[in-house]
Amino acid sequence: MIKTFTLKAIDHDQATPESGLIAWHVVDENNRKRIVKATTELSRQGFIKTVRPHHDREMPLVELLSYYVEGESFRIDFGMFNETFGYTPREVFAASQSQSESASSRMKQGIRQLFHVPF
Repeated sequence: MIKTFTLKAIDHDQATPESGLIAWHVVDENNRKRIVKATTELSRQGFIKTVRPHHDREMPLVELLSYYVEGESFRIDFGMFNETFGYTPREVFAASQSQSESASSRMKQGIRQLFHVPF
């Protein structure tokens, strides 16, 4: 699966003298916004030494994001990573509410079934 992203912003907050949290704000080729987060290990001088994604599946994206600056676009092929680690190809984002049942409808249905409430 090949995706194109544009890096919009990068935020980094230092949590402790040794670690921090980095967040990349990206937009895909369909203009869908996404935030990719990772934990950083910091040197004594406060520089980022290593970056560990919060979700293993985002590893290739996090590795690539480390080389780009705000405003740059890039393409990434998740195919080999997915095949190597046994992930099934899927879209990054789930279907929108217009394409699927809304959360409130699912909740009402669940309450009806659980409590037999007529509403």
